[in-house]
Amino acid sequence: MIALLSEAGPLTTAQLAERLDCQRQEVQRDRRLLIQEGREVLHTEERSPRYFLAHPWVSADVSQDPVRAVIHHALLRLLHHHAPTPSRLYHEVLLELTGQLPASLRNVALRSLAPPGGDTPRLLETLAAAWCWGQPVRFTYRKPGAGLKVSEADIVFMEINRNNLDWYVFARRRGEVKVKTFHLSRFVDAVRLENEASPEIPFDPRAELDGAWGIIGGKQHCEVTLRFAPDAVLYVAHRPWPGQLGGEMDGESYLLRLRAPLNHEHLPVEVLAWIRGWGPRVEILSPAWVRNLWLEDAREVLRRYALEVAPTGGR
Repeated sequence: MIALLSEAGPLTTAQLAERLDCQRQEVQRDRRLLIQEGREVLHTEERSPRYFLAHPWVSADVSQDPVRAVIHHALLRLLHHHAPTPSRLYHEVLLELTGQLPASLRNVALRSLAPPGGDTPRLLETLAAAWCWGQPVRFTYRKPGAGLKVSEADIVFMEINRNNLDWYVFARRRGEVKVKTFHLSRFVDAVRLENEASPEIPFDPRAELDGAWGIIGGKQHCEVTLRFAPDAVLYVAHRPWPGQLGGEMDGESYLLRLRAPLNHEHLPVEVLAWIRGWGPRVEILSPAWVRNLWLEDAREVLRRYALEVAPTGGR
């Protein structure tokens, strides 16, 4: 039972009885004995609870350290609530992480960790295994506007994007030179090529992604200078932004200089999307070509919806 709860859990009482070829009452009795021996048997908040033991690597120190406990709880919320992934194994790992929390935080976390419904694809598991074991993958990918494409690639990195909080896979297709980014949700299927080994592909996350606003990194950038209106200063000036080169007050306004990564069409699309979110509270001062892109977007919005704009102030 210890092995099942540690390695195969979380499992219901009925599942444990079936695996151990015994009665449910015996499972319940042995579970009580484990608790009496001091083992922390955790369970989910479902109608038929599933039970599990934390893996041996789980440290009990976190439960005695409030700051670490709150950080771990925030991590759980980030992974489950903000970056949900339809994977049962993903869900089980989150359940295991709750074993590090104090009882009060653990109870809240367990109530929030709803399991995925239905049959879930094993794409995350396949791609993660390929990266960990250094194996290439053959996969079918659905690119917007381009249909399905079957490729073989070597994975060099996986992460959750800071903007949309979705999973992304960084891989180099066979026969290509550059590492490209793939959205996990657009994988249709994936199979590890277990009899092959991926080559050593240099990839430095700091060099490639530290200045990125989303998934676009690399060495191609442009320097953008922005001026924020006074009503936006409190929301901009208090924190550093990706690729920030400088920031200073300009009277009641705030000047922000940053390095904006360029995509394959040499456009700062991710930074522009962020700038648009500030509406009229920001102005692009330079470079002129980025300012023109921003203004043309504003003119296009006005052209499309000018008839719906109600006059204000009697004008």
